[in-house]
Amino acid sequence: MAKTPFSREKMNMAITADMVKKLREQTGAGMMDCKKALTETNGDYEKAVTLLREKGIAVAAKREAKKASEGLIGSYISDDLQTGSMVEVNCETTFVAKTDEFIQLAKNLAVQVGKEQIACQNCLMDKPYIADPGKTVKETISELMGKIGEKMSVARCVRFDVEGKAGVIGSYVHTGDQIGVLVELDTESADAAKSDDMISLAKDIAMHISWSNPDYMKRDDIPENVLAAEREVHRQWAVKEGKPENVIDRIVEGRMKDFYSRVCLLEQAFIKDEEQTIQTLVNNTAKKVGAPITIARFIRYRVGETAVDAE
Repeated sequence: MAKTPFSREKMNMAITADMVKKLREQTGAGMMDCKKALTETNGDYEKAVTLLREKGIAVAAKREAKKASEGLIGSYISDDLQTGSMVEVNCETTFVAKTDEFIQLAKNLAVQVGKEQIACQNCLMDKPYIADPGKTVKETISELMGKIGEKMSVARCVRFDVEGKAGVIGSYVHTGDQIGVLVELDTESADAAKSDDMISLAKDIAMHISWSNPDYMKRDDIPENVLAAEREVHRQWAVKEGKPENVIDRIVEGRMKDFYSRVCLLEQAFIKDEEQTIQTLVNNTAKKVGAPITIARFIRYRVGETAVDAE
């Protein structure tokens, strides 16, 4: 009988503490379970996540990142609702994040990103500060750091513009300014875009996104490898439950509907009325305004998801 070739590479695969830590933060599983999963998958992170889920150890495939820093989300919407922007400004403590100077800084930077068509965080730093053009944004932040005695940085920024189309930008910043959302709705009628119904829809969807944190707009946006991994998890569960082989595929597809309703915005139950999905809400509003409506894009920020030092 032929022996299985000895794999020195597999035997020597080093599972580092950082790898275990990352897997724990993603799945919520215990340290030893994470280390074992990484060992069994030869350090393949995605396979380790799937393995933990199949074993029922992981509490979730996706988890909000731990807060890396304190800070605020600043948001701006133009008066005509054609432009919107957000900025995340970080500091070290909640005490500083609640000071008037820090709050005003976040607000001013959001306005600046929106009005000056700033595309990235690095582009912003060298611009004259909108509230004091005699200094750059970088110099303004450095000066405030020296005054307050705490490290600060602009982590990221984003800007939406309907760019001449019939549409509207909606925004929502959750209480405490820790979560912010921008959403763009497009339509075919300028009158529809200006209607109270469409403006309210944009605000409602932005608020919903702040709560639901969808990963994708629709099913077609989900990568095939993500779908395959999710189906395999449900298949393994069905097998362990002793389901007959001839009905497993049907069971898997039934459970995938729950997955879609969690990760796809259009299939989520609307937070204000769980009897209708976001897609149904959009369709009903389109009937009211007499023109089709589409959610063109959205983005959600949460303080601490990322931290970029302003140098």
